[in-house]
Amino acid sequence: MKLYLIGTPIGNLGDMTPRAIEVMKSTPVLAVEKWTDTVKLLKHFEIGEKKILNYDDKNSRRMAPKILEFLKEQDVALVTSAGMPGVSDPGASLVEQAREAGHEIVPIPGPSALSTAIAASGFSGNFWFVEFLPRTRGKIVKVLKQAEELETNLVCFESTYRLAKSLEIVNELYPENKVFVGKEMTKKFEQYLVGSAEFFLEKIKTDKDFSRGEFALVIHFGKK
Repeated sequence: MKLYLIGTPIGNLGDMTPRAIEVMKSTPVLAVEKWTDTVKLLKHFEIGEKKILNYDDKNSRRMAPKILEFLKEQDVALVTSAGMPGVSDPGASLVEQAREAGHEIVPIPGPSALSTAIAASGFSGNFWFVEFLPRTRGKIVKVLKQAEELETNLVCFESTYRLAKSLEIVNELYPENKVFVGKEMTKKFEQYLVGSAEFFLEKIKTDKDFSRGEFALVIHFGKK
């Protein structure tokens, strides 16, 4: 049987591909990151009722065997809340287990916050994606130093609550480096800005709404 990896919109529902819609219509079982997000997709694209299994960071170990049991009899589609399965979610583990069990893995390419941020940054050269920056200062510094040594642009996601802290460290160590910030990408209040870390720290202070939302950062360490 097949495990489909379905790319879903990172914000704008118009970015859903026709192939992704057709596969969701034809696949009887959906393993989803968040039930409410998937139901919204099903209703918007007039996709009929499905067997829906919740599969997220908290229950992935418990649910993976159940999903593999379904795969013995029928195809399953893995659907995250936004973007491609396996990027900043437990999808990679399920893919590995399904492949080891002899099932075919079929990616259905779609929207990706990672590639969107890279394209919108305008930074050339290599890119290193670290998902979210570490929580401690020491580990953040280590990651930044590694990017500098490799001369590779650093790509990460960041939360509302940690954005300022991360930018403060970047500003302290690399005040001259360009930083790209993608805020609420493809959504109604999307913003795509490039500036120094200091520029964004000042914006956070003067604009209370700026730091609210979901963010993708690209820190320029590539060759000039």
